[in-house]
Amino acid sequence: GRDLSGFDLSNANLTNANLSNTVLKGANLSGVDLSGRDLSGFDLTNAKLTNSNLSNANLANSNLTNSNLTNAN
Repeated sequence: GRDLSGFDLSNANLTNANLSNTVLKGANLSGVDLSGRDLSGFDLTNAKLTNSNLSNANLANSNLTNSNLTNAN
């Protein structure tokens, strides 16, 4: 997988991106549409997910410690 820790991916179009085994610790995912994505087991520690669309996303066993989920749905 890819290590995108700390990357600024705000408002990025990740619709067709393969995120399998991607490390997203501290990444800025503000405004990103992650609806319906399988994010199970992802480490999203300290990630910024403000205004992100997480509807129907699978977050089972994901680490969201200290993540900012303000206005995420």
